[in-house]
Amino acid sequence: MADTNVSSRNRKTAAISGKLRKAPPSALVWAWQALHLLDGAAAPSSAQEALESVLSALPEAERRDRNLTAEYFYGALRQEIRLQWLLRRLLPQPEKLPLPLRRLLLVAAYGMLFLERVPAYAVLSTAVSAAQCVYGPGLGKLVNGVLRSLQRWGTSVHEVSFYVEQGEAADSPAARARFLSLPESVYALWERAYGRDVAEKLALRSQARPVAAFRVHAARPHAERLRERLLHTDGQASDTLAVGTWGVAFPGGAPAAAGEESLANLMAEGRLSSQSAGSQWLMAALWRTAGLGDAPLWDACCGYGGKSALAAEQGAHVGFCSDASWQRLRQLPEHFQRLQLIVPPLALADCRRPPVRQWEGNILADVPCSGLGVLARRPDIRRHTGRMADFPQLQYDIALALARCLLPGRCLVYMTCTLRPAENEQVVQRLESAGLRCLEQLQTPHDHPFMEGMFGAV
Repeated sequence: MADTNVSSRNRKTAAISGKLRKAPPSALVWAWQALHLLDGAAAPSSAQEALESVLSALPEAERRDRNLTAEYFYGALRQEIRLQWLLRRLLPQPEKLPLPLRRLLLVAAYGMLFLERVPAYAVLSTAVSAAQCVYGPGLGKLVNGVLRSLQRWGTSVHEVSFYVEQGEAADSPAARARFLSLPESVYALWERAYGRDVAEKLALRSQARPVAAFRVHAARPHAERLRERLLHTDGQASDTLAVGTWGVAFPGGAPAAAGEESLANLMAEGRLSSQSAGSQWLMAALWRTAGLGDAPLWDACCGYGGKSALAAEQGAHVGFCSDASWQRLRQLPEHFQRLQLIVPPLALADCRRPPVRQWEGNILADVPCSGLGVLARRPDIRRHTGRMADFPQLQYDIALALARCLLPGRCLVYMTCTLRPAENEQVVQRLESAGLRCLEQLQTPHDHPFMEGMFGAV
């Protein structure tokens, strides 16, 4: 019966996808298509994959609208909790509407309330035309009515007091969670763990566009000169920041070129890589304590190899990489080859059952986590916070199994990209109780304006 239900859902998804493709082409419609893919039974593993699936199918002439499509798509996901609450006030029984139509309303509501560079009347017109094309004039009129009612609320929707429900205290945590578009459980967790002021800063940071950051390949000729050029790019100097050992972040938006060389070419040549500021900051700090360049490194949860590549570029001998996901692991060789690095031996392995009995060097474990530190880049995580309960035990099991592979005096570097003590400090405490000695633990600064939330321990 389950297989039959999945098959039926796949057919319905495919049928609606065909209709969506017939809607008048626009950035709003393409963002709608990407959101629809996330709802399918065979949904992509991430929001990024869903968006890329849509953008890669666009004709070359329409790719100029990629950035606006991404803004609609990611913005709607970042503000989804808040927007859904607003739409429920306008739609007494929204669950009776087709799910794809509700997703169209979500994207359009984001455009009307938050997208300053597109006039509200243009958003409304595009959304109504798309609804009419897919569902007919009746639901087109409904979309028109809902969005016009939303528009009539004016600036009041940008005040936290608008989100207080009957029986709640003014400025209640529940209202603030709605206003800040966070699951109430996450806001409560941050407020309990870090205090209200920090919780507010983390919530606001999770709503912002991620800041572009890059890593210069330290081992390539003229690396220092390239980094200096990036740090002093014309028109960007006041907004450009050094991060980590070889990184550069662009809070004001990444330039198209460094001097006469385009960033796209520098990336293609392997002289530059994209890597978040938080990841680079934390790796640089942990590198000093763990001495990651002093012995062979095993990256035990390597993903596509971003941190392994950083280590190799800066002189470490990356002797082994493993990951439990073939989807991620299979990307590593191409990544290393672009950077002109030696591809290390690879293993598809669940590190709760390590693929080697003993490792003579250090081990890096960027373990699976709830991802609460990267909500700006991965806004779809907001939809899955109910799955957090299992992470602490999984993380402890991985770290302890890997620690048993270490020789005396070698280091295990434990990392997450989440903001949750149960997955960070409390896992470290359990590992200390099991006989490991913690040399250092670090958290990216909570008050940093854009750095993603990451934790690490040696």
